[in-house]
Amino acid sequence: MSDTEKTEKTEKTMPPESVRLMVWLFAFAVGGEVLHQILNVTISFIDPSALIAAAKEQTDPQRLESIGDTGVRLAAYGSVLFMGALSLAIMGLLTWMIFALWRRSRFAGTARRMLLVFGFYFGFRVMMLFMVTPGGTNVPVALYVVDGIVQILVGVAAVMGVFLTFKEDTLKWTRELPVAKDRS
Repeated sequence: MSDTEKTEKTEKTMPPESVRLMVWLFAFAVGGEVLHQILNVTISFIDPSALIAAAKEQTDPQRLESIGDTGVRLAAYGSVLFMGALSLAIMGLLTWMIFALWRRSRFAGTARRMLLVFGFYFGFRVMMLFMVTPGGTNVPVALYVVDGIVQILVGVAAVMGVFLTFKEDTLKWTRELPVAKDRS
């Protein structure tokens, strides 16, 4: 096999640098988001008072008597676990999209657009993070600090990945931009 054939073969099988960087950035973002979701569930379990108060406020007073405090607590904990599981399922979907993009599957274009949307979401969430302050809770401030750092890192990685989704090499890799063939 000649050198040009080897180079041509690796160009077809190895993703371009923009795709490699984008995949690593989004993989980091998804990993960080999983950590954020775990921290979020932990924070909710440490101090569920806000959830329990909201559940009591939303529940009809007659029904509240029949359910009792234990039922309200169970509903609050169940909602935290459900939302945590749903978030992890979404992260699993994003992981699948990252692999689809990396392998250049037939879903690569869809995967790129899906990662683009979540990249915008993670970036927007970082901006919103600076507008929110935790209320008076029993959760240690250090846990909020660690969670905030994780969210900022996720947002920065995702926004950097968003820039790479628009690169010409990326669009050619996902077959969203036609590749010009040499006519020699």
